Amino acid sequence: MLEKNFFVSYYMSLSPVYVQENDTLYSAIEAMKSFKVDTISVIKEDFSIIGCITKKKIKNILKLHFSKNINLLENMKVKDIIGKDKIPVIIYPNTDIEDAFSIMKCLNNTCIPVVNEPWEKKLVGVLWLDDVLSVIKELPA
Repeated sequence: MLEKNFFVSYYMSLSPVYVQENDTLYSAIEAMKSFKVDTISVIKEDFSIIGCITKKKIKNILKLHFSKNINLLENMKVKDIIGKDKIPVIIYPNTDIEDAFSIMKCLNNTCIPVVNEPWEKKLVGVLWLDDVLSVIKELPA
């Protein structure tokens, strides 16, 4: 069994990266730009994750609609475009750091949301790839 300092809870940031479901598409783009992420969590007011939005999805929406409606970025809500058919990838505070690294590497994500419990999915933090990389180097072989 791993020591406690090899769990996600020890390395996650307590300032998660997210947008709320009623935020505009413009807000999502600005948040992604500010935090330099390709995917951002979408939460309800109670901080439970309901989905995620990616740069790729935003680009596709802009290609389809932007030329027709210049106000799209300011009027479209994030909840209108998140993939309700897709469950967001999440991890838990007691997830092994090597498992978290494998998930992030497989998904090519620079960060991944950390939630409290599977049934609530309340956002408690975020794990950044840069933080995981420094830990992986220290792990015993």
